[in-house]
Amino acid sequence: MEESIIIGLLQNVAILLSFSMIYQNFWIKNEDSNSYTSKILTGIILGCISIVLMFTPWTLAPGISFDTRSVMLAISGLFFGPIPTIITIIIACIGRVFIGGDGLWMGLAVIISSGLIGLYWRKFRPKWKTKNYYLELLSLGLIVHITMSFCTIFLPVDKILPTLKIISIPLIIVYSPATMLLGIVMLKQYTNFQNSIAQLKLKESELRFTQVLESGNIVSLLLNNDGTINFCNNYLLQITGYTQEEILGKNWFDIFIQSPLKDTLKKVFSQTINAATYYENEILTKNGELLYISWHNITLYSSSNTASGIASIGVNITGIKNHEKELKEKNEELIKAKDLAEENNRLKSAFLANISHEIRTPMNSILGFSDLLKNPNLTGDKQKKFINIIEESGKRMLNLISDIINISKIESGIMEINISEVNINDEIENIYALFKDEVEKKGTHFSFNNDLPYNNAYILTDNIKIYAILTNLIKNAIKFTTQGFIKFGYKVKKESIVFYVKDSGIGISKEQQKLIFERFRQGSESLNRNYDGAGLGLAIAKAYIEILGGKIWVESELTKGTTFYFSIDYNTSKTTT
Repeated sequence: MEESIIIGLLQNVAILLSFSMIYQNFWIKNEDSNSYTSKILTGIILGCISIVLMFTPWTLAPGISFDTRSVMLAISGLFFGPIPTIITIIIACIGRVFIGGDGLWMGLAVIISSGLIGLYWRKFRPKWKTKNYYLELLSLGLIVHITMSFCTIFLPVDKILPTLKIISIPLIIVYSPATMLLGIVMLKQYTNFQNSIAQLKLKESELRFTQVLESGNIVSLLLNNDGTINFCNNYLLQITGYTQEEILGKNWFDIFIQSPLKDTLKKVFSQTINAATYYENEILTKNGELLYISWHNITLYSSSNTASGIASIGVNITGIKNHEKELKEKNEELIKAKDLAEENNRLKSAFLANISHEIRTPMNSILGFSDLLKNPNLTGDKQKKFINIIEESGKRMLNLISDIINISKIESGIMEINISEVNINDEIENIYALFKDEVEKKGTHFSFNNDLPYNNAYILTDNIKIYAILTNLIKNAIKFTTQGFIKFGYKVKKESIVFYVKDSGIGISKEQQKLIFERFRQGSESLNRNYDGAGLGLAIAKAYIEILGGKIWVESELTKGTTFYFSIDYNTSKTTT
């Protein structure tokens, strides 16, 4: 019987080694991608191995034989998982039924319990490989074979104790360690396979890292703690214009960083030594151009685990940054254009509303007082008064229509210039006479000043436009001045004549001064303003002055008055003596 045990055990050991070879050469390599078909096929193969084990047993008594199927099934559950192990259990049970004998029920119980214990161990102790796996595997073997001892209750009663006496010691000192040893062998196979995969991945990573360092469009550097350059790739040399001899062993910050940024970037670098960081900055090329690089830095450690420098990988994003800048500028232009369009729409609405008001007011006066003139009982004084009102309303309407026509001509570029000989002293005196009564009726002092003697006051200019500009400015002064003074005139400064209209009126704020020369502006954007006018007068005046080659400006302070200036070239007439 002892010879039978030894021969049986040796045969079983040989079969278990073939079981481990299947795990090493077939299962591990495809564990993550094994399909249901391969799992079923593996279960069938393991089932066949279990049959072979059962047909090479050592026999205790007729009908009662033992083999290492319990070891194989427990390890199968632990390493192969549910599907192959359950199929193995089914096939082993069928084989054991075929063998028969007094130990049939015990054999079936051992097959089922061994496989299930292996599966439960796999499920409820998933980290057994990373902890004390020797103890784990030995504990598995002990539990499986202690359970096997309890399975003797399925033997005939008279054979239970004799069987226990014979198998108890082998189960503890042979089967349990055998379970552990088989598990260790297969775990080593698994670990060796994982190590080989890791080595392959490491080689691939090293190859990729080398390729990255030498990549044609990525900057790569190795720097010491103080910023000394130990390595750079060809792409850095290519985009900066340096040679390796010019930069290797030199300090990165001294060569590539602008002075204002050196201190800041050195602080970033010192922080990078202790932690990987991302940042972007500009670098200088050899010819002084700026490039924008996006960096990722990795700390390098010495054998004593102290930081010895950094590996820097950079992407040249100069093109992206330039594109972003262009987009930003275009976006700002679009915003300005949008704001301008919205402003123009708003001004158009304000203008149309104001024009409607400006036309309706004199028209109502004309129609209303025309109707009153039909009254046969109207006195001569009232009739004269009504006619004067109709006349003033007509003039106001005519001026408005004239302004609209003039601004249209200016916008379309068809405004003509008619140059002729003009005595500006005469023009000043005529304008003074035109407005004297109107100004003095308001209780406002009105005066003028001529800088040149009469005979020297002849110039060549467009008389109509100068007249229109001055009358427009004086009308504005009258409109916005209720007391104090209004004075106007001109002064000769070198090759220019500077005209002015000064008043002590309500004044113009700094914000409004920027707007008053634009079309449809009147110093206030409200549609319900306190002063008449379409807001075209100053825009027309400015356009006329620019046509004549001059310029217009304003000086004003709220509540303290306003002075408008405009200049034109002092083109002396031949008549001047």
